[in-house]
Amino acid sequence: MDYKVFVNQFLKYPKEIGTFTTSSKFLAHQMARAIGDSLHVVEFGSGTGAISTEILKVLRPEGTLTCFELNPTFCRELEKIHDDRITVVNDLCENAPKYADCSQCIVSSVPLTIMSKQQRHLILQLAAKSKKFIQLQYMPVLTKEIKQYFPDVDLKFVPLNIPPAFVYICKSTPA
Repeated sequence: MDYKVFVNQFLKYPKEIGTFTTSSKFLAHQMARAIGDSLHVVEFGSGTGAISTEILKVLRPEGTLTCFELNPTFCRELEKIHDDRITVVNDLCENAPKYADCSQCIVSSVPLTIMSKQQRHLILQLAAKSKKFIQLQYMPVLTKEIKQYFPDVDLKFVPLNIPPAFVYICKSTPA
């Protein structure tokens, strides 16, 4: 993954990208570990693949990872990941059900806090249909809203990231 590519795209499309740097190994590992035994994983806002590569490390050999990324430059970076289990889709995450099974696990880095309420609602509504939803945020301001969609929400803080991050691990049924 190329750091310069990420920064360049952030400078061109800050509201689409949401952050100026890729996720740290610590953050990516925390999110990947949370997929548990999920066989089909869908990733929203895959960027250049920092989290995707960590997911592939823990995903079972028969598993699949479908990455949704709107930025074509980032899609080209994702396509450089050589693993038969990954599929890259250059489309809105709201269209994910057209391409992949979203019922098991959705991992998301899309910047929910800077999206419109309507767009955020569409994403959370889709995510609520999955067994597990893992969402990256830089401020835990959406806790109340996320809890409207998921009965079981756990919030993890990851200080070893720039900027420090929060990971929501949400389950559609209580543990």
